[in-house]
Amino acid sequence: MTGHIFIALAAALICVLLIRLLQRIMLTPVKPGRSSRQYVYIAVKGREPALENHVNGLLWLNDNGVLRCRIIIAGMDLDEETRFVARSLQRDHRCITFIENGEAPEWIRTEN
Repeated sequence: MTGHIFIALAAALICVLLIRLLQRIMLTPVKPGRSSRQYVYIAVKGREPALENHVNGLLWLNDNGVLRCRIIIAGMDLDEETRFVARSLQRDHRCITFIENGEAPEWIRTEN
């Protein structure tokens, strides 16, 4: 009986390790060149209830080292809820810049 438990635990551990290995192979990091930068530009118009979910997915990729980039959220005529979410995301994460109605952030002018 104890032997069956150990065999089942070993099989489960091997399955978990194989899944982690496949995950690493499938998520190949995107690396920029020496003189290039990576940006993800999200254009939002009006109401966008899934903005936070989209950005959280990009942040997950950023935190895991798969896609190191700055995230630019460009809003046009946003409703109050979407504007609040975008500003909150910018406040909570240094890699996010929120642009509203065509304004350009200072770091774009200084880095380019």
